Amino acid sequence: MRLASSMKRAKREKAAKEAASPGSAGANKKEMGSSGSRPASAAAAAAGAEAVAYVAAEDADALECGVCFHPLKPPIFQCDEGHVVCSLCRDKLTPAGKCHVCGIATRDYHRCHAMERLLESIRVSCPNAAYGCGARPAYYDQHDHCQTCPHAPCHCPGKDCNFLGSTEALLDHFTSAHGWPSTTKISAFETCCICLRDGFNFILADCTEDDDHLTTSSSSRRYLFLLNVTRQSLGCSITVHFIGHESPSEALRCVLGYSRVLYDPRDRHKFLGSHSLQSEINVECMDLSNGLPNPEDCFQFVVPDSVLRKKDKKDGIHAEVRIGIINLE
Repeated sequence: MRLASSMKRAKREKAAKEAASPGSAGANKKEMGSSGSRPASAAAAAAGAEAVAYVAAEDADALECGVCFHPLKPPIFQCDEGHVVCSLCRDKLTPAGKCHVCGIATRDYHRCHAMERLLESIRVSCPNAAYGCGARPAYYDQHDHCQTCPHAPCHCPGKDCNFLGSTEALLDHFTSAHGWPSTTKISAFETCCICLRDGFNFILADCTEDDDHLTTSSSSRRYLFLLNVTRQSLGCSITVHFIGHESPSEALRCVLGYSRVLYDPRDRHKFLGSHSLQSEINVECMDLSNGLPNPEDCFQFVVPDSVLRKKDKKDGIHAEVRIGIINLE
């Protein structure tokens, strides 16, 4: 195991040194680019593209920092012998005054523009390409892209249903395979009155950039929510879930409200009283790979039977719904 690890490390260091050393083709290309010399020929560009594809597929270790082993991303630095490190590791190693690989004393690591251009040219397909994503992020941005990819697949909430697909595919599946009520489309930050029937109810909230809402995301996105309505002995319970993948830069909120004004059944003009219930729920993100959580483990918006209208008891509860997306950055 130790020998294999040493060989892998040596292979990585050799690849990084060849790509970044002053005498390498990459370094010569750097010098030519900085002085405004002739551009690379079409044949050289094709050969470079082929080499990039080979490195990306066969030896991704060469694209990682030799210290933290995370994907290298600009700015990238190298010692006098061409050993490359990422920006964060450069800051940690500079006080030591020597290279982390060869141990040669160095006053500072130097910017490696050749390696930066190489990494900028390496594009990879999103793992969710099969679900409709056509993005080709840079190799070092692949993880960040996957964290917020709108095409990341999620599981169907139906019991014993193994369907897996993107948000768009799920919407079609809900209707065609299960016959669930049509998804209600609303705009984020707007309060809407929605009839929620027993069982699963789906809401697709559209959030677009809006100067009036400083907490919205900077780009347009659609959010799929599941509101599960269950009848209890003393009333009606509603739980809220977001079907999707969590974004570290966002927090989701759902405000549910229910109100009723009571009049004397013998005199419709005689006011008796009013009920008003409202809750703000922090909505958890889930891809439903482990199924729906137990309602007892979730926040429940409960409307007592004594408050419900007759039609709400029979046809479905008419509740006010407001979706908010909070930018945490």
